[in-house]
Amino acid sequence: MTSPLAFPRYGPDEPPSPADIEALCATQVHAARALGQLDAALTWCPPDIYPILAARLIRETLISALRQEGHAFTDARFHAWFAGLVPLSDEPLQFTLAPRALVTTLLAEMTRSSWAPLADAARGFEKACLALRDLDNHPAVEAALAAIDEAAALVADLEPAPLPFAALAALHRAIGQSPRFAPAERAIETITLGGRQVAIERARPPSPRWAVECAFGTYLRATSTLGAALPLNGLIRLDTVRRADVDDDPAHAAIIQVEALRDALDHLNRMLVEVRDIRRDLADRYSARRANSRARQLYAVLSGFGPLRSSQIEAVLGATRLGVRTMLSALSQAGDLAIETLAGVKLYSVTRTRVSVVTAALAEEPGRFSSEAIEDYDAALARIDALLARYDNQSDSET
Repeated sequence: MTSPLAFPRYGPDEPPSPADIEALCATQVHAARALGQLDAALTWCPPDIYPILAARLIRETLISALRQEGHAFTDARFHAWFAGLVPLSDEPLQFTLAPRALVTTLLAEMTRSSWAPLADAARGFEKACLALRDLDNHPAVEAALAAIDEAAALVADLEPAPLPFAALAALHRAIGQSPRFAPAERAIETITLGGRQVAIERARPPSPRWAVECAFGTYLRATSTLGAALPLNGLIRLDTVRRADVDDDPAHAAIIQVEALRDALDHLNRMLVEVRDIRRDLADRYSARRANSRARQLYAVLSGFGPLRSSQIEAVLGATRLGVRTMLSALSQAGDLAIETLAGVKLYSVTRTRVSVVTAALAEEPGRFSSEAIEDYDAALARIDALLARYDNQSDSET
């Protein structure tokens, strides 16, 4: 029977050390547990959690892609830019994709997601994007689409398996062999200054690994490892990518690759806990107010994505100007509305002064867990056991 854990390719004279095997197994077990926990949580959580989660995923995916392209900005600057009030960055950048072209292309791609909550939310935010238009819009859109298409092709070529570790290693090898995604070689140029020769390193074009991070979720969904195809921001670590199918330290590279997957999954699990807290808080504060049912919807959007102007809220929720005004009034009366004025335009957000119940409980009593946390943990372990059992059955049938 083949082991369900995946190990990197070693040469005949490079056997893995016991310490390497132990570290890799421990990391893979943690990642598998996080994967099972996420799948169980997505399967059993109340459906009204999904829109909040989708809005947060969209925001994080857009910000991650923009920063990977080399754009430097704060989260507050991103929201002001998305609202059409300021440029994303004050400095001209070389090689980077134009920001609006990248964001609108990514949003259009997410509208085609197989996970309906993400597709629905992306359609709303696609209409709400008021960012300033780029000078080189068409070339940037073409480059972004090409990256998305190639990433989808790389992921489609991965061999299916109940756990994703072998596929993750193969994906990094494919990235290393791709002219588009492989890290650019250092470009050193010698110039003469005051009679002296000085070596300088020229800027290199970034790797659009954001496209691969968005695409890998489709592999997890296709292999029934995860019930929803979610973006996995931060999945690809370029320091473990090589152009050839050989690595100076394959064990170290494999561990870092799985650590990146583990961290991305852990982040999504924490996000789900936070979103569950928001949903519980909404139920407590607004369930008795039938007239404020859409105020709950607005609170969910703002808590998930962040500050928006009135016209953007109209686009996201499909509401009238009067309807948005009524919702904002309800949030204000409940003490949940924050307003910031920028360039004469109001940006609306929600206050988050209440402490997460789960976070507070763990901080006060780190050795004790809630019944919900224990149930999630048991469900995650059951999911992992099912995956491994299915793998064992497949292996036995092949022998």
